[in-house]
Amino acid sequence: MRKLEINGEGEIITVERGQKYRIKFKYKDPDTGKWRYAPQRTVKGNKPKARRELEKYKAEFEREWNQPKSTSTFGEYAHDWQQTRRDLGKITVLALDRDEIEIRRIDEQLGNIPLTDLTASDIEGSVVRLKKQGLSENGLHKYWAKVNQILKSAVKRKIIPANPCDQMEPIKRPDAKERKSLTLEQAAKFAIELKNENRDGKIVAVWLALALGLRRGECLGLRWMDVDLDHGMIHIRKQLDIHHVLRKPKCASIRDLPIDEGTVVFLKEWRDIVLSMFPFSEIPEDFPVCCTAVGDFIDPTFFDKWRRKFFVNHGLGKFTVVEEWHDSRGIKRYRCSGYEGYNLHELRHTQATLLIGLGADLKAVQDIMGHASMQMTMRYTHSITENQRRASSAFDQAVLQAS
Repeated sequence: MRKLEINGEGEIITVERGQKYRIKFKYKDPDTGKWRYAPQRTVKGNKPKARRELEKYKAEFEREWNQPKSTSTFGEYAHDWQQTRRDLGKITVLALDRDEIEIRRIDEQLGNIPLTDLTASDIEGSVVRLKKQGLSENGLHKYWAKVNQILKSAVKRKIIPANPCDQMEPIKRPDAKERKSLTLEQAAKFAIELKNENRDGKIVAVWLALALGLRRGECLGLRWMDVDLDHGMIHIRKQLDIHHVLRKPKCASIRDLPIDEGTVVFLKEWRDIVLSMFPFSEIPEDFPVCCTAVGDFIDPTFFDKWRRKFFVNHGLGKFTVVEEWHDSRGIKRYRCSGYEGYNLHELRHTQATLLIGLGADLKAVQDIMGHASMQMTMRYTHSITENQRRASSAFDQAVLQAS
């Protein structure tokens, strides 16, 4: 087996004393016998941190080079590649979670092919299959980009001589679509429809996204300890990720939100329903607001699947592919894919658009939405201004006026 040889301890170059350093080291190429420098990395922090990062970099570089992968399938290699990134801790949890979707697709489509046997035709064939299954143009681009990224690492480690993606036309990212938002009339109509639905945790999550502009994870991660209906406040402290783990919200956007009277009533009604569903006299503090019928947090992937069908049923989207089939009892079933229409995040966009359009102060809207540009301000904000409270009630007023 080819073993990599690293020369000495490496070098730390001062860019800004006590603030920024560059690290590098030499290694001996087992194929050519020549000494080369590994790509430089920049480290922000003090010199002891730079020394620790240099040691980690050397260990990572040596492990990746020496790890025997020539007999791996592409699926095995993709999972190992992802695990290495997770172990190094340099990629955010959110980015790793998004990558998991593509890793699973890669495993399904190309997982059993030996890494060294993978061809451009194999990749093109997988793209065709995914397109027939209804994957969007943006989804196809993400899939191809991840395959390309993983194969580039295999070339860098000299496991394969060339990247098969270089032999095919790249799948370009489609032009960015303008973010949609519901009109005032659409939002009011949808809110009334939500009120009239048989209420469950999923309906409550959609309401929170529409009325308060919460992100999916913030809706699904909300606990009753975060809700103060007596004072009309919701405290965003956690969000639920796709692994069912509660963690800090995106951009650390911990915030306190004033809620409109309509949402207070909506949640009080839901609280009474929850109390009737479960054998306790008072809802436990850590109990999920958007709970399942058995009192668990709602699975984000299941919620997305349900939400697409729900939006189609309410005229907010459509499926471009509808397949008919019969189950073992001869009953006709339908399989829908290729969703086009509004997504949950566009309800958040709707909330911001309506608040601004109804004259709410921009700073108050940024505070309520927890936008990244207001992150530091929110950390030091311990009270809600009257202006923010007026902004929070704008949606409720709009619904009342339109209904």
